[in-house]
Amino acid sequence: MNLNASILLSDVIFRSSFPRWMAMILFVLAVAGTIWFYHREAIKLTPVRRWQLIALRIFTFSLILFLILKPVLNAEFSEKKSKPIWLLLDNTGSMTSKDTRLNPNDQSRVAIAYDKVKPNTPLNSAGSFGELSEPKPTRLDLVKAVLNNPRLNLIKELEEKGPLQGYLLGLRSRGVDVDDTKALPQVLNGTENRTSLLEVIHDLLKLDDSDLPAAIVVMSDGRDNSSTISWSDLAAECKSRGVPLHIYGVGVTGNGFLQIREASVPETQFVEDTVTVPVRWRCEDLRDGEVDLSLRLNDRIVASKRVRIKPGLDQFDNLNWVPEKKDTSPGKQEMTVTASVVGREDLLKDLVKKSVRIVDRKIKLLFIEQTPRWEFKFIQRALLRDRRVESTFLLVEGDPKAMEAGMPFLKDFPATRKELFAYDMLIIGDVNERFFTKEQQEWIKDFVSEGGGLVMIAGRKFAPASYDKTPLSEVLPVEFRPINFPAEETNPPEEYQPKISDTGERNGLLALADTVEENARIWKSLPGWYWYYPITKLKPGAISLLQHPKAKLPNEDRPMPLLAAHYFGKGLVLFCGFEESWRWRLNEEDKYFGRFWGQVIYQVGLPHSMGSKAAQIQLEQGETEVGKPTRVFARLFNADYRPLTSEKIKAKIERLDAGPNEPKSQEIILESVPNQPGEYITTLPNEKVGKYQLRITDGLAEPATLDFRVSLPTDHEMAPGGMNEDALRELATSSGGAFYREEDLHTLTGKIQDQSVTFYRRREVLLWNRWLLGLVVVFFTAEWLLRKYSNMS
Repeated sequence: MNLNASILLSDVIFRSSFPRWMAMILFVLAVAGTIWFYHREAIKLTPVRRWQLIALRIFTFSLILFLILKPVLNAEFSEKKSKPIWLLLDNTGSMTSKDTRLNPNDQSRVAIAYDKVKPNTPLNSAGSFGELSEPKPTRLDLVKAVLNNPRLNLIKELEEKGPLQGYLLGLRSRGVDVDDTKALPQVLNGTENRTSLLEVIHDLLKLDDSDLPAAIVVMSDGRDNSSTISWSDLAAECKSRGVPLHIYGVGVTGNGFLQIREASVPETQFVEDTVTVPVRWRCEDLRDGEVDLSLRLNDRIVASKRVRIKPGLDQFDNLNWVPEKKDTSPGKQEMTVTASVVGREDLLKDLVKKSVRIVDRKIKLLFIEQTPRWEFKFIQRALLRDRRVESTFLLVEGDPKAMEAGMPFLKDFPATRKELFAYDMLIIGDVNERFFTKEQQEWIKDFVSEGGGLVMIAGRKFAPASYDKTPLSEVLPVEFRPINFPAEETNPPEEYQPKISDTGERNGLLALADTVEENARIWKSLPGWYWYYPITKLKPGAISLLQHPKAKLPNEDRPMPLLAAHYFGKGLVLFCGFEESWRWRLNEEDKYFGRFWGQVIYQVGLPHSMGSKAAQIQLEQGETEVGKPTRVFARLFNADYRPLTSEKIKAKIERLDAGPNEPKSQEIILESVPNQPGEYITTLPNEKVGKYQLRITDGLAEPATLDFRVSLPTDHEMAPGGMNEDALRELATSSGGAFYREEDLHTLTGKIQDQSVTFYRRREVLLWNRWLLGLVVVFFTAEWLLRKYSNMS
């Protein structure tokens, strides 16, 4: 028991089952018997001696009876004890970062931590870390140096304020013996992969007021990425509970980090057409400043803008430029998107490069339709507004005067094969097969086989029903039966929402937004359709891009394709089993309708205009993050533009920014997708941050490449960034404590007020113990000695 404790209340209880009334009777009998015994003693005794012996005998019997009853003392004590000091050490991965210390003050702070100068030395005269064996210590190294600094003597001085309790913090906290300085480097190793600084302190405060510390000393960089409680809420709680936070901020601020997270550079750009390059970028650890964004074609800046920094947020900006005729070149050119912090261009800069082609010609398109139905009217308007397309229209049942008026209308189908082959693509609407002669159908078949594009838009009258068993039916990616649709429906048609297939999600043709999530949202919100042309089967090698949400293929448990594609020879062919995309213009005009048909034209017509590509490679997501595997999809063709049929294809991943001692490449295998000739898939592990290139040569006439970057998530423990000084400083001062850098640490313990707390506790003290038994022996022995002295037996 503490000697400084005070007993406030006490009482004695008996734990024995021996009856108390029996004990009282025995006590009375023992007293009476003792008196009677000593008064009948034969040896003559003085009265004083007689009563001394009687008293000793009665005391002995009394103590024996007391022991038999097993007495217990119930007491309430009050004690005062010093409140503890909690020392929280950040043991997360961000603390293993090595900060670049450009500022002389930051260099001086390292010298103070490592005891190269006195702790109270002003920063401007503290020197630098040039004398250290490790010029770029980690943040954990600084913490260890501070704790072991003999002139700071933090551990001993904190212990003088109260019992010191150490904790390592990560996602949770665990106790650590901070007195064992030899073991501290082993346990303080930065292995925790998440920081929950605020949550840990909040959980530790869930104690009774009497158990709370006098102060909490925190050593951290403040990069919390897992807490659900806010900084202000924790500060208010610490203030209300009377627990000030004294925080040593570890690391540097103001170095900054800049990264272009995504830049969508169009691969093909047209002369005299505005090119928009959306750029998503992020700047960390800079409180203020500006960033210069620029777009370069080879070595020439073609677009630029200066933007104010919003620290810690993804920022979105567009760079626009209009290619001129002088910008064209026979081959590919290099376009670079650059971001740099104004005034610190040498240190904070990032760039993304991509090969592009500048085209000085328009896509020549021939649109043939039977009658001007709604789909034709609105596609025609969109095409006539598109400066990248030179459109010609042929209406079989159009106004003869309009057809003879000249461009953009054509009176008759091209008279010669050469005239037809001057076009890059054809769109055939709901046109009667009889409009084309057998020879013209063969021309179209050869046109596609040689690289021309073809789109057929199904209709209720002729397409594709009238083309059964014709040369053009061989070109289409679908098999079908002729169906006669009634002029008027007997039952009102049911509205349906077309659904993008898995393959369609990876195809830019159906991209109505710049992100996968936004694109999915838009497709779900578009006005529905009511009609479609049911096919019977996809041809081998054909893919379904858009499908019906309910209808199935006959004899197959597969969704009914609404938009199907395949290559016939070198040319891409699309079959559109719908005629109601014009409904998308409701409240949106050409926002989605025009984008969709523009992408159809470029994807189908550009291969003929620019030369077909033997491979298409695409990441499942536009952005890849370390530790999150990403699938890669590839559509591969041989020299004859036939889909590859090999079960496996070898490829190589090269790390473009690998260090001298790091592996620069590794081989991977792409596996074929079942029932999808030419489609291959593989999974990238994304184990390390860096810039990479996926290169495929196996089975291809020429190599195909895909450049991509693996980045850290913004909330990743190792994501670049300095100390969160503003948040730590505000947390410390709002809680009633203080914030410290290395030059302030010598004042830390002086600002902590040692406190004590009075606590009350009840305690049972067993009185039937060896001390009481010893007293029985003492009284018994005393009586025996006194009898001997009195010559008694």
